[in-house]
Amino acid sequence: VLYAVNIAGVTPPRYGLLVAVQMVTAILSYIPGAWLADRVGRKPFVIATFIAFALFPVAVVLARDFATLVLAFVIGGLREIGEPARKALIVDLAAPTLRARSVGVYYLIRSLAIAPAAFAKTPGTRAEITARTALRAISEAIHERFGGGRLQITGRPARKTSSLRSFGARSSNTT
Repeated sequence: VLYAVNIAGVTPPRYGLLVAVQMVTAILSYIPGAWLADRVGRKPFVIATFIAFALFPVAVVLARDFATLVLAFVIGGLREIGEPARKALIVDLAAPTLRARSVGVYYLIRSLAIAPAAFAKTPGTRAEITARTALRAISEAIHERFGGGRLQITGRPARKTSSLRSFGARSSNTT
């Protein structure tokens, strides 16, 4: 918000429009992303989510006008395209009685892994955003390497859960 309003010169109402663009993009990508992930494979959508997370602040900093800021906020909205697939991957690894707890532990570990990015302090707003983005990318890489669904909580093969079904939406794909 501060960068867009104070540095890029976006008015608060126009910033609200940018956030709306981001949310509409997220909403429009969520269900189709889940449906495609169940048919094509989940990992590409999870990777796309992490790429969008890393590219969003870079796109905002590189934006030169309102139109390119809109494009940056579309990239920001695409962060949700792999969210159902990522949650389904987490749920797949857990025993049915531990699924909710497993999701909670996952987000605790993930939040702790990315928290160092909040402490990045460098001179200048652009440099600070770049440093935070770099730390975020490093944190996400650490998460993907050590916590990205490689651990099985139950000790037995995981049962594949539909990305749509695991979050309340109805799916005809039962596995």
